[in-house]
Amino acid sequence: MKPFTDPAIRPPVRNSSQPDLFKRQMSILPFALPRLTDKAAAQLVDVLYQIVEGIEFHYAEQIHQYRKRRQEIAHLRRDTTTRTSDPPF
Repeated sequence: MKPFTDPAIRPPVRNSSQPDLFKRQMSILPFALPRLTDKAAAQLVDVLYQIVEGIEFHYAEQIHQYRKRRQEIAHLRRDTTTRTSDPPF
């Protein structure tokens, strides 16, 4: 999927003596995000984190079971690749 960039949104002019603390990233969102105040941006991120935490809490048991199975499969794969039919001595 090609990242969406809005040509109307121009990156801020950067003074070359200033460090590049916030690099402009291309978005994979199918729409341009609006400009927000610092407070609104922080509040938006807080709300999104609360949503993610709620989803994680709701599905916690399923997530735990899935990750446990994946870990067991990875462990079995490591065991079968390290075992050989020849004894080491």
